[in-house]
Amino acid sequence: MKNIFILVFILFFRLSFGQNLEYARSTVETLCSREFAGRGYVNDGNQKAADFIKSEYKKLGLLQFNKDYFQPLGFPVVYYPSKVELSVDDVELEPGTEFMLNAGCPEISGRFKILYIDSASIDNSNEFRKLESKARNKFIFFDQLKNTKFTHPERFKLISSNAIKARGIITRDVEKFTWSVHPEWADFPVVQIKKGRFSHFMVELKIDIDAQFKFHNTQNIVGYIKGKSQSDSFIVFSAHYDHLGMFGEKTMFPGANDNASGVAMMLDMADYFKSHPPKYSIAFIAFTGEEIGLLGSYYYTQNPLFPLNQIALLLNLDLMGTGDKGMTAVNATEFKEEFLMLQNLNADSNYLVTVNARGKAQNSDHYFFTEAGVKSFFFYLMGDYHYYHDVEDSYEALTFSRYNEAFRLIRDFVLEYQK
Repeated sequence: MKNIFILVFILFFRLSFGQNLEYARSTVETLCSREFAGRGYVNDGNQKAADFIKSEYKKLGLLQFNKDYFQPLGFPVVYYPSKVELSVDDVELEPGTEFMLNAGCPEISGRFKILYIDSASIDNSNEFRKLESKARNKFIFFDQLKNTKFTHPERFKLISSNAIKARGIITRDVEKFTWSVHPEWADFPVVQIKKGRFSHFMVELKIDIDAQFKFHNTQNIVGYIKGKSQSDSFIVFSAHYDHLGMFGEKTMFPGANDNASGVAMMLDMADYFKSHPPKYSIAFIAFTGEEIGLLGSYYYTQNPLFPLNQIALLLNLDLMGTGDKGMTAVNATEFKEEFLMLQNLNADSNYLVTVNARGKAQNSDHYFFTEAGVKSFFFYLMGDYHYYHDVEDSYEALTFSRYNEAFRLIRDFVLEYQK
């Protein structure tokens, strides 16, 4: 009898509050594991993530719009499958923590002298004319000049853009590394070195970068729950599942907050609404290609699996792993009535310390839906979490500090919107 009471209590608690933090944690941990290789373009990481999400859709019993949950698409990408090695004056540096490259950095291998450029090299016309020949097959260094006032400031701009055709640029004293994937080659390598790693005069660098380019075949992942009474109207939850992937054979960008956390909450919402049949139909779209320029969501708006004018509301979830400083709603100034509803729900239940309003922004997968006339919000949580597009955005670092409260607020918003 006691065991039955406990089971009923657990079931009541689950139905009352809805969210399943352990499921969310497990999802993030899986998506951030080495097996998924940063959900990028090395070791089939992106595809493994897609297959995992598809399997979760099946477990949850989501319906399909086509013969499969997958909506195929593709795009070009520069990626780094093997060697990403750098040493300065024969001191080897660790990729991702001690040095970083620019997005789309081209393949390069060899030893190169480092040419220090001083202010006289720029302001003295005779010296400036010699720079191109001096810089040939060298990496140039000019960090010490960034706050200098030049007689010819336009020349410093030319140096900064590598108009003198050096082999590459080296910069140091970078406090925090961030990285991105890129759909095309950069014009030249830029090597960034961690602040404090080198303070002495650098003479030579040895670099070995295996960079490759391919057309990547991938997919959005789409499923839905049919509404009870207004099944032709849809509320859409979206979250991108791609991340930056690998930076060589060893260095991985786990992408816990960005955006395994959003995928986890989206799947958690699917679990809730499957058990609480909604009035409207609810679709769940895991987008690919967000990190390379919102390519998956753009493709979907051009090739929707059901008419865009049937979407009553789209809620895009990204960076959902914190929340101790509240939540921000992008497009709050575009859809003021709905945003006021969200704020009132938060105030009534005291879920989060604040829900901030932000205007229109091209910063996640809601954007092209907004441009197509769909009422869309992008929700992200705020907190004392400073890892973004770096190797430290890991499952172990993620706090989930207000995951439960954020889930309930967004769930309540959807329930209220359907009334």
